[in-house]
Amino acid sequence: MGKHSRRKPSYLPKVAAGAAPLALLFAGPATALAAQTDPAIPLPLDHQREGTLERGVGFTSEGDTSVLRGFLTSTERNVYSKDLGDAKIVADVRRSASETIETRDGVTVRPDKVGALAAAKSAEVVSQGQRDTVKLDRYGSVVAGNETKLERSGARLTEAALDPRTGTPSLVSQDSRGVGASEGTYHSVRPLPGVGVINETEQHAAGGLGRALRLDGGFSGDLGGMLETGRSSGHAVDLGDFAAVGTTSAQHGGGRFKGVLPLDVGSGTDFGQEHALGGTVGPATGLVTTGQDADLAQRGAGLTGSGSNTISGDLGIGDVASARGTATTSLRGVLPTTDPAQAGRLTQSGTLDLTVLGQPAHTGMTASALPLELKPS
Repeated sequence: MGKHSRRKPSYLPKVAAGAAPLALLFAGPATALAAQTDPAIPLPLDHQREGTLERGVGFTSEGDTSVLRGFLTSTERNVYSKDLGDAKIVADVRRSASETIETRDGVTVRPDKVGALAAAKSAEVVSQGQRDTVKLDRYGSVVAGNETKLERSGARLTEAALDPRTGTPSLVSQDSRGVGASEGTYHSVRPLPGVGVINETEQHAAGGLGRALRLDGGFSGDLGGMLETGRSSGHAVDLGDFAAVGTTSAQHGGGRFKGVLPLDVGSGTDFGQEHALGGTVGPATGLVTTGQDADLAQRGAGLTGSGSNTISGDLGIGDVASARGTATTSLRGVLPTTDPAQAGRLTQSGTLDLTVLGQPAHTGMTASALPLELKPS
């Protein structure tokens, strides 16, 4: 750890932040703000607005192919603020949308190939976020936020060709689609500068589907897809330069399938999670992390599986001493199989690193079976 142990680590994941309506967080002040006819509150609110609109298009030539690329990006930001005595209220609203597109068209005439190609790719992203802040002079602040993002992408390609030497035609047709969405929230309560409680969350989901067909003296093709979801959260208590404690957790899972025409089909699923707990108290710092993951894949009558569990710890006291240890257990196997060594293999490994007054020491061992193997690491 060394000098790095003096840093205060950040235990929260960096998730997108915006804001929830003030009326849900501060019933008293928000109710007063909603009463637009209350003569005690001068109106209107201070409002600042800014935005951008960028667009572009260009043509290039790459060999026998003409390429068209274009983009469009729009952003908007509105900031509403008001000073009410010692309190200042700010609402920051951001929106953005972007789109990119690329098309390729070409005709090839060569002694070994005569053909035409047409392809296109596109991507669209839309996001909106809001962050509301209430600040009190000589005291702290309260912040709440959220952000939502939607994404979509697509690609297609068609190419037809003929070999003049043999008269053999060929055809390639590919198409894929993808979509994703995510949402994050952020809340912070700081009754005093440098002291507070922070919470963050994030959820996301994404999916995709693709196909490809080929004709070149025979027929072949494939069809595949995937679905993935995940979440993460973080919580921290910050006591300024004296101490800080934080914890994070994240989970993700997904499924996939892929078929190769006309016969071979495979599928699989995976899952993983990570957790962390750490903090600082004066010159001492500590962090413990754990992680688990598992994967199963099926192809024909065969099933392949793997999984692992890892735990690590890190403890330090300024530049005086530090210790770090890691232990990992993993398992993998193939079923059915006539080879016992392939049916399952277990591996256990561990390391320990110590540093005292700048003098390091390392020890580690890895053991696996079947067959049994031992070696230092």
